Amino acid sequence: MPPTTLTLAPWDAAIVLKQDGTFETSLPHIKGDYIPDNVILGAALAYALRNDDLCTLIRENFDRECVAKKEDATP
Repeated sequence: MPPTTLTLAPWDAAIVLKQDGTFETSLPHIKGDYIPDNVILGAALAYALRNDDLCTLIRENFDRECVAKKEDATP
């Protein structure tokens, strides 16, 4: 895949998962009390990616969801 440029608006949050297992985040610098839900979720996901137990649970849930969808699609 060729390199891709993402355009983020000032309040956007992004996580880029690298092939080598690392990740990069882009979260807006916030001053004040208001924090949009997407920024809170982005930060929560970034912290979850640093937790091996949570990553395992996410993968296991993903596997279960994929199996369920495959079974639902089977005639």
